[in-house]
Amino acid sequence: MDSGANLIDQEHESRYIKDKDREKSQYFKNGIMDKIVLESSVPCFKTEHYAVALLQDKELHCTPVKGIIQLRPSCSFYDKQDKQKNDKNKADNSDDEDKEPEIQQVTVKFARQETEISKKAREKSYETISQRILDEPWYDGLWKSSDSDQAELERLKLFSAVTTDGSSLTLPHSEYVRALVPAAPADEAGAVVAKRPSLQEQIKEILISAKLMTFNELRGRVYNEDGSVAGEAAVLNALGGAACCVRGLWAPRSADLYTRPSPAPPHLMCTARDHVLYLFTQHPYVDRRKVAAAVRLPPNDVLQIIRSVAKFTPRMGWELLLPPDTAFEAKYNDIVQRQNTYWEARQRQFNEMLIGENVNKRQRKKSQRDSICDAINSPKPRCNSVSEDDSERKRKNKSSSGVGKRTRNISSSSVQDST
Repeated sequence: MDSGANLIDQEHESRYIKDKDREKSQYFKNGIMDKIVLESSVPCFKTEHYAVALLQDKELHCTPVKGIIQLRPSCSFYDKQDKQKNDKNKADNSDDEDKEPEIQQVTVKFARQETEISKKAREKSYETISQRILDEPWYDGLWKSSDSDQAELERLKLFSAVTTDGSSLTLPHSEYVRALVPAAPADEAGAVVAKRPSLQEQIKEILISAKLMTFNELRGRVYNEDGSVAGEAAVLNALGGAACCVRGLWAPRSADLYTRPSPAPPHLMCTARDHVLYLFTQHPYVDRRKVAAAVRLPPNDVLQIIRSVAKFTPRMGWELLLPPDTAFEAKYNDIVQRQNTYWEARQRQFNEMLIGENVNKRQRKKSQRDSICDAINSPKPRCNSVSEDDSERKRKNKSSSGVGKRTRNISSSSVQDST
């Protein structure tokens, strides 16, 4: 009976081991094709001939491509199945292993010294290139959905804000000839003609000084290289990369205002100012105390940010320096919608930053509470810092006090006896 039970236990154990091996060998754990593995490959290395283009408002915006990665499904489980079949066939033919191995002819090759020509040929071979690709280090990637805020911000970067035309074929005949054959230098040797800055640079300088302007006011102060007033389309194209729109009004970008380090880091000042501008797109009035509590900056910095775009109205709060330009919003609704999308994405990033800070603060508070609890629960050491001199002095005082009492008792009894 004991031998039969042992055989049953061995059968159960061997069956359990086989099931475990079968689970490890399975590529799809659930028995169905519920996953897919994408393997990256580089289809081409010379990417300077490729670009990503977007067509909007009859304009083609092209962005050069730095690298191209192609993802293809990897069917490595087929290789595993073939390997399992080969292993099974080898196991079935294991009886032939007891036979003596057949004598095989061995060819010995001696390596010779490699020349420069052969070395270059070896480096350009397919095996060397494949090995180099396999040895390439892995880089962590972050996947973002196409409808996320980060994807929307990156998509907005594909629109070019450069207004200057780089092609000479669109120039008039006179300007094209002048570009080919430059004019003779001036008679005065020291005369240097100052070049007029581009439209974007002019807009940045004007808005930094004026803080907030309407489109018509800004257009009247921007000039072309020949001194003429810039056209409406050219100013609109330049505004996309030099300013931001709030309620139809144009203000300088935060990155152009806070470029140097101050008591507060520049990126925090930019984030706080973008938050204030977003609030003005949603509300006509803003409370300074609520803004200070949200951005968590010193009061002077918060006041400086608000004063750059708003003025204080008693009993109401802070409002924009100029009334909203409703005419511009009605005429250029697509530009306003694009700017509103940008502000919403920036506000979501601001909220995510605040949530991350709150989580870190909770973790720090929890660790502090845990350390305080550990300190309370830990037994306190007894204070035995009394020196031997102090203990000896106390012992002498006790002995002296006891002798005095006995002396008084004896004296009193002796007096009674004498009486």
